[in-house]
Amino acid sequence: MSTEGGYVSAYLARLANGELPTPSRPAPAPTPPPGPPAPLPPAAGPVAGAASPTRSTTPTSAPATSPPAATARPAPPATPARPLATNGDRGTTTTRRPPDTPAPAMATPTPPRPLPAGPQARNRAAVERTLARAGFSAGFGQELIDTALAHTLALAPRIGMVPAVRAALAQRIPPGRPLPTTGCSIVVVGAGGSGKTTCCSALLGAYRAHSSLPARFATLVRAEVGMELELIMSPQMLEPQPADAPRVRRELRSASSDGVVVIDTPRLSPSEPGAIRELGRLLGELEPDRIVVALPVTLGAVAAEQLLASLDPIGPAALALTHADETDQLGVGVELACRFGLAPEMMLEHAPAGGWRLQRLDPAELAARILR
Repeated sequence: MSTEGGYVSAYLARLANGELPTPSRPAPAPTPPPGPPAPLPPAAGPVAGAASPTRSTTPTSAPATSPPAATARPAPPATPARPLATNGDRGTTTTRRPPDTPAPAMATPTPPRPLPAGPQARNRAAVERTLARAGFSAGFGQELIDTALAHTLALAPRIGMVPAVRAALAQRIPPGRPLPTTGCSIVVVGAGGSGKTTCCSALLGAYRAHSSLPARFATLVRAEVGMELELIMSPQMLEPQPADAPRVRRELRSASSDGVVVIDTPRLSPSEPGAIRELGRLLGELEPDRIVVALPVTLGAVAAEQLLASLDPIGPAALALTHADETDQLGVGVELACRFGLAPEMMLEHAPAGGWRLQRLDPAELAARILR
């Protein structure tokens, strides 16, 4: 019998006895390192008739194989210990830095919601509309209201918004300088159609009717030849005389020493700067006590500003607001008076009974006429 046959017989005999042998196979021989060949050990095979070691009939579970370890994420570095104070005790604590996360995108800021309008806001809006209807610019009107809120109401909080702005406007209007009580000379200048001559006539009539001083009238005209300035004054000089002649200076000085002399002038225009400079030079020699600009309140803000700026070589000191009965927009003239430092002293308008009436103005009365 061959070796294989003996192995089968032994296996059947053990199986008959109730044994469950587990055949063992020889482990493969290790590969010898390179070098001289070593003698091979005898093959370990099953011996016929030899009994295999007995095993328990209870099946043994295969050894559990642990799954491959997953790659661990490195822990975030810990921040250094910082002191921790609790009720006066100091200690240390270690906090772990949170993982870095991308910063959120900046959101567009939403505009603030408008606050509900209160009584003060409504009063301010009403005053702004009143000033705009009177002819004031938006910037000047806001400046008046801010002055009233910052200073006037601080000392008189119970007077209200309108009286406060009225007081602020009266403070801004330049006051007129007093004239000599023994006598003076008043020169009225202006553009064509401004009511300059009418203003001189009304001023002369008012002094003759109500003043304690005698009033005289003089006129500066341009000569027909050479366009030089000449002066006529009744009753001293009925014929035109050169305005820069010594006689003219003596007569004007004598008339203004014990009375009032009202002097009319030729029309002026911003487009004729030479004529304005010539009149300014002559008035500088005559030295009148007051130079008044006849300014129509119907004139636009831009044209009125150009006119007053062109009259700077003459050196005016006051304004006579003319055509006041044709519009209620006194704000243009008042605002320009504040800007150029001119006192709005007179207002020319039609009298209810007919003719012309020249009314004296002071800052408080003018502000009350605008803001009632």
